[in-house]
Amino acid sequence: MLGHLKTRRFGMDGEVTAPEMNEAKETYWQRTLQVWKDSGLTASEFQRQNNLSKHAFVYWKLKLIGRSEKRQTLVPVRVRPAARGAVHPCCIRLRVGQLLTVEVTAGFDEQTLGQVLAILRESAE
Repeated sequence: MLGHLKTRRFGMDGEVTAPEMNEAKETYWQRTLQVWKDSGLTASEFQRQNNLSKHAFVYWKLKLIGRSEKRQTLVPVRVRPAARGAVHPCCIRLRVGQLLTVEVTAGFDEQTLGQVLAILRESAE
Protein backbone atom coordinates (compact mmCIF):
# COMPACT_ATOMS: atom_id res chain seq x y z
CA MET A 1 0.00 0.00 0.00
CA LEU A 2 2.87 2.37 0.79
CA GLY A 3 4.94 1.34 -2.22
CA HIS A 4 4.54 4.73 -3.85
CA LEU A 5 6.21 6.50 -0.92
CA LYS A 6 9.80 6.69 -2.06
CA THR A 7 12.75 8.03 -0.15
CA ARG A 8 15.18 10.30 -1.92
CA ARG A 9 18.89 10.86 -1.59
CA PHE A 10 20.22 14.23 -0.55
CA GLY A 11 23.41 16.05 -1.42
CA MET A 12 25.94 15.47 -4.16
CA ASP A 13 27.97 12.98 -2.14
CA GLY A 14 24.98 10.99 -0.90
CA GLU A 15 25.33 12.34 2.66
CA VAL A 16 22.18 13.37 4.46
CA THR A 17 22.22 16.22 6.95
CA ALA A 18 20.14 16.03 10.14
CA PRO A 19 17.69 18.77 9.02
CA GLU A 20 17.25 17.04 5.66
CA MET A 21 16.62 13.72 7.40
CA ASN A 22 14.03 15.30 9.72
CA GLU A 23 12.30 16.91 6.74
CA ALA A 24 12.31 13.60 4.87
CA LYS A 25 10.81 11.78 7.88
CA GLU A 26 8.10 14.41 8.27
CA THR A 27 7.25 14.23 4.56
CA TYR A 28 7.16 10.43 4.70
CA TRP A 29 4.81 10.43 7.69
CA GLN A 30 2.56 13.15 6.22
CA ARG A 31 2.09 10.99 3.14
CA THR A 32 1.72 7.81 5.17
CA LEU A 33 -0.95 9.32 7.40
CA GLN A 34 -2.83 10.62 4.35
CA VAL A 35 -2.73 7.15 2.76
CA TRP A 36 -4.04 5.73 6.06
CA LYS A 37 -6.90 8.27 6.21
CA ASP A 38 -7.83 7.49 2.59
CA SER A 39 -7.62 3.72 3.16
CA GLY A 40 -10.61 3.46 5.49
CA LEU A 41 -8.64 0.97 7.61
CA THR A 42 -8.30 1.15 11.36
CA ALA A 43 -4.93 2.41 12.53
CA SER A 44 -4.00 -1.05 13.84
CA GLU A 45 -4.90 -2.80 10.58
CA PHE A 46 -3.03 -0.19 8.51
CA GLN A 47 0.04 -0.57 10.72
CA ARG A 48 -0.04 -4.37 10.38
CA GLN A 49 -0.51 -4.31 6.59
CA ASN A 50 2.35 -1.84 6.16
CA ASN A 51 4.68 -3.21 8.83
CA LEU A 52 4.71 0.11 10.72
CA SER A 53 5.73 0.59 14.33
CA LYS A 54 2.69 1.44 16.45
CA HIS A 55 4.76 3.81 18.58
CA ALA A 56 6.15 5.68 15.56
CA PHE A 57 2.69 5.83 13.99
CA VAL A 58 1.10 7.29 17.13
CA TYR A 59 4.00 9.73 17.62
CA TRP A 60 3.74 11.11 14.07
CA LYS A 61 -0.06 11.06 14.14
CA LEU A 62 0.00 13.25 17.25
CA LYS A 63 2.73 15.48 15.91
CA LEU A 64 1.28 16.03 12.43
CA ILE A 65 -2.46 15.47 12.64
CA GLY A 66 -2.66 17.01 16.08
CA ARG A 67 -1.04 20.12 14.60
CA SER A 68 -3.53 20.44 11.73
CA GLU A 69 -6.70 19.17 13.39
CA LYS A 70 -6.82 20.78 16.79
CA ARG A 71 -9.86 19.10 18.28
CA GLN A 72 -11.12 20.22 21.62
CA THR A 73 -13.57 18.13 23.51
CA LEU A 74 -15.13 19.10 26.77
CA VAL A 75 -15.47 16.19 29.11
CA PRO A 76 -17.53 16.40 32.27
CA VAL A 77 -15.35 16.03 35.33
CA ARG A 78 -16.51 15.24 38.83
CA VAL A 79 -14.18 16.45 41.54
CA ARG A 80 -14.32 14.65 44.85
CA PRO A 81 -12.51 15.83 47.93
CA ALA A 82 -9.94 13.43 49.33
CA ALA A 83 -10.90 11.54 52.44
CA ARG A 84 -9.75 13.27 55.60
CA GLY A 85 -6.15 12.34 56.32
CA ALA A 86 -5.72 10.46 53.04
CA VAL A 87 -2.34 10.77 51.36
CA HIS A 88 -2.37 10.61 47.57
CA PRO A 89 0.90 9.98 45.74
CA CYS A 90 -0.39 11.60 42.55
CA CYS A 91 -1.44 15.08 41.64
CA ILE A 92 -4.15 14.12 39.13
CA ARG A 93 -6.05 10.83 38.85
CA LEU A 94 -8.30 10.28 35.82
CA ARG A 95 -10.81 7.43 35.92
CA VAL A 96 -12.21 6.29 32.61
CA GLY A 97 -15.11 3.97 33.26
CA GLN A 98 -14.54 1.15 35.71
CA LEU A 99 -11.46 -0.35 34.08
CA LEU A 100 -9.04 2.49 33.54
CA THR A 101 -7.23 4.93 35.82
CA VAL A 102 -4.47 7.31 34.71
CA GLU A 103 -2.40 8.96 37.42
CA VAL A 104 -0.25 11.99 36.65
CA THR A 105 2.39 12.81 39.23
CA ALA A 106 4.36 15.99 39.70
CA GLY A 107 7.24 16.17 37.23
CA PHE A 108 5.53 13.88 34.68
CA ASP A 109 6.91 13.45 31.16
CA GLU A 110 4.62 15.36 28.76
CA GLN A 111 5.55 13.28 25.71
CA THR A 112 4.79 10.00 27.47
CA LEU A 113 1.44 11.32 28.71
CA GLY A 114 0.65 12.48 25.17
CA GLN A 115 1.39 9.01 23.81
CA VAL A 116 -0.75 7.35 26.50
CA LEU A 117 -3.66 9.68 25.73
CA ALA A 118 -3.26 9.06 21.98
CA ILE A 119 -3.44 5.32 22.52
CA LEU A 120 -6.53 5.73 24.69
CA ARG A 121 -8.12 7.98 22.06
CA GLU A 122 -7.31 5.49 19.32
CA SER A 123 -8.76 2.57 21.26
CA ALA A 124 -11.98 4.57 21.79
CA GLU A 125 -12.40 5.13 18.01
